[in-house]
Formats: sequence, C-alpha cells, structure tokens
Amino acid sequence: MKMKLLLAAAVMCGAVFGGAEVPLWPEGKMPSRQEKQCKPFLVWHTPKELKSTAILISVSGGSYMGNSITGFEVAPIRDYFLERGVTVVTLKYRVPRPKGLPKHLTAWQDAQRTVRLVRAEAAKRGLDPENIGFTGCSAGGHLTLMVATSSQTPAYEPIDDIDKLPCHVNWAVPVYPAYALADGLDQHNTKGGNDLADALDPDLKFDAKTPPMCLMHGDADGWSSMNSVRVYHKLRTMGIPAELHVMALEPHCFMNEPTPGTPADTWKGRVWEWAVKMDILSGHPNSRVAPWKPLYDRSKKIEAQFDVQPGVWHPAGRRGEITAEKDSALWTKTDYENFALDFEYKLDPGANSGVLIYCCNTKNWIPNAVEIQLLDDYAEKWGKCDPNWMNASLFGHCPPLKRNVRKAGEWNRMTVFARGKNIQIICNGEKVMDADLSKWTSAKKNPDGTKIPSWLSRPWAELDTKGKVGFQGKHGNARPYFRNIRIRPL
Repeated sequence: MKMKLLLAAAVMCGAVFGGAEVPLWPEGKMPSRQEKQCKPFLVWHTPKELKSTAILISVSGGSYMGNSITGFEVAPIRDYFLERGVTVVTLKYRVPRPKGLPKHLTAWQDAQRTVRLVRAEAAKRGLDPENIGFTGCSAGGHLTLMVATSSQTPAYEPIDDIDKLPCHVNWAVPVYPAYALADGLDQHNTKGGNDLADALDPDLKFDAKTPPMCLMHGDADGWSSMNSVRVYHKLRTMGIPAELHVMALEPHCFMNEPTPGTPADTWKGRVWEWAVKMDILSGHPNSRVAPWKPLYDRSKKIEAQFDVQPGVWHPAGRRGEITAEKDSALWTKTDYENFALDFEYKLDPGANSGVLIYCCNTKNWIPNAVEIQLLDDYAEKWGKCDPNWMNASLFGHCPPLKRNVRKAGEWNRMTVFARGKNIQIICNGEKVMDADLSKWTSAKKNPDGTKIPSWLSRPWAELDTKGKVGFQGKHGNARPYFRNIRIRPL
C-alpha cells in the first residue's frame, strides 16, 4: 500500500512549496532530451532565520518512473532543516525512465546540473559553495549515490559556463537507496543482498571527491538494507567518515505514517546529529569536507611556519593552542587573496587583540592592513568603548552587526570571508559583519560619518586585497589564544 501511495505522489508534478521554479537547462540545450519526460526544475527554500551556510538538495524516489518535490520523502526533511535555519533546494528531475538509455541517466544529468547551479548561486545568497549536501530516498537514494560517488564522471557534455563549475557534493544522505547491488540493479534484491560476491553497481565510481555520508535503511526493505551496508563498508575501506543506521523491522518508505517515537519517526534527528558532528551545520563553513589548509602544524616549530619574532609565540595547550608573551604579530609567509580564514580563539580577561588581513607592510602594519578586532567586550575597561572597537568590528571603521563574543576564558570560533573588497565575518555561528571596503575612500571619516583614528592613515579603498594574514600578540597585560587555524581559497 505504501508503494502505491509513493508512486501516486511521485507521478504528480504537484504544487511548488517555496520559491519559483528555476529551469535547469537553457532552451534547446537539454541533453538526452525525450518528448514524454516531464520538465525538470529546482526550487529554493529559504529559512525564516538563516543559521547555517550549508545547502541541502533533496529529491524523492519513484523507481525513476516519477518523483515529487512535495511528498512524504521530501517535505519532512525539507521542513525539518528549514525550521533549523538551513537552506533547502528541491529538485524535480526528468521521469519516466528514458528509452534506450540507462534508467537513471537523465535524472543523473539533471542532478549534476542542479549541483552546479546551486554552487553558482550560493555565495550570492550568503551560503557556502563548498557545503552542499544531497539527499534522496529509494531511486532518489540511488541518485544520491550517483551524485556523491561519481562526480568526476560527466553525465553530459558541457553546454555553458555553469558547466565549468564542479558538480561534487560535500556530504550526502542516501535513504533506503535502491539499485546499488548486482542482485538488484532494476528490482528487489533477489538474494536479499546477502551474497557478498555480488558487487556494487559499477556506475558508482567512489572517486576522489566522494564525500562523508549518513545512510538510513530499514532491514525489512525489499530493496535490501545491504545496499547501505555495502556502501558503508566501501566508504570505510577508503577512510571516508560515514554513519549507518539500519532500523529493525522497518520496510521501504519507512517514514510514511510511522509509529510516533520510533526510529522511523525520529530518523531526521539522527541525520541532524550527524551533520552537527561533521561540522556541516555550525553556521561556519564545513571544516571537515572543504579543501582547508592548516596554517599551524603543532608538530613543527612556529618560527618555521610564520614570520615571527623568535621566542615570542609558543604552544599553550594540548589541542594545538598558541599564544604570545609580547605585542608582536605573527605573519604568514604567503600572501593570500580571496580566501576564507577559520580559527578558534579565547581571551584573557580584558584582552584586546586582532586578526589582520591584506597586510602589504608587516613592519608598519597598522595603516596597511585590515584589523578584525578581538576584544573582551565584558571587561569593565571596554564596557563603554566605541562600537568600532568591539569584538568582530573592523577596527576603527565598522561595528559588528551584533555582540556575541563569549566571556573571557571561553573559546570562540570565527570565520572571515575575504572576497576582494567584501569582508564577511561569522562569529560563533552568527553573521556579524558584511562590509564593502571600497566605500572607505577617506582616512579621516567612515561612510557613516564617524571618525577614524588618526593612526589608521590609509583609506581602505586604496588597499590591495592581497597580502599577509597576521595574528596580534599580547597587547597590554592580557593574552589571546588561537587554535585550529585554517585557510582555503574562494
């Protein structure tokens, strides 16, 4: 009965929930076009309060004969993530199965195109183009595996500049995926998936861009839970982090009218918990799956990694913390432009420190860099300071959108997005800065009319957007501490 309900929902195009339909293909450019297939499109769903830079693409199943963007396989997880501040994109891919071609080819083409379109749009929406997830159920679970494991295999020939973008995803949630094993490539698993001699579908390439996954399956499913078990085993052999949930006695489409309080009802929470653990949903960029480069390696001497005054900076804990004994900055040896900088920091009581970007002169850095202020806002001495001096301000120039630094002695996390003249800052999971440096054409007054300190004598509009990254040392009598410092290109 549940399968009948699924197929009834899947063959309907249905009403659109959320934004407008966005066509996937330019007119006349759709690959492998067939007259009797439905028109593919995607829909953006924006949460009322954005709390994460992640994006989840969601699809339903339907045996590659139909699919729905509003049915029970899409709506619950869509709404669950939206309610928690995550952007969701739903995809209507082409069905029914194309004639004379692999059953999933046109759907796979649509999915790869969707990932590229989402990646192209992400930064414009304040989202991370390297924190894209993909989820789907049944045939949609198989499609999720195709997208996740085979992104280095093109499903179609490029048609425009969008297709110059990569189509890998950064995390994936296959839910009761079908068609993954040789004994069930087009039907229920004939041997229950239990014959270990049966190989995984050779279309699943498990390439260099295969991401971490969270797999969900019921062990009473005719499309055997061994589909997920074998995928998990393959990921394990590759050293790719994965989580597997197999639910006893649960059938295919387990989330359709589940018993309240059972795993079939609460499975979305398991996905959420996994995503939190994997640093996907923190509000910061995903530090586990994106191409980050550590700026500090605790196994090497600080002086070998940075331009720094000898003896000033030193390790300060078991988790790779570093701190300084003097007001002497630590500088990268490399110049950086268009980057994301991610780090954790804590402050001694009363601390006044900073992170420095775009520095073109480390000997005279104060007027020749952008300083992101790190301040113990709770200290009595700073209680009535200029808003342009607060934690996460662009020092002397622009106040943060809100105050959310933690108390002295507690660890904070900050991510700085430096895209040319645009600087965005996320602190403790919340966006606190979005500034355009080109507006600072004066070295005396800020665009809002407030006064710039006299020692900041260079207009930011004139500042080059490529330079050293630095960390200010002990300023006054209070130390800053830094750890997990990493950078990645944008």
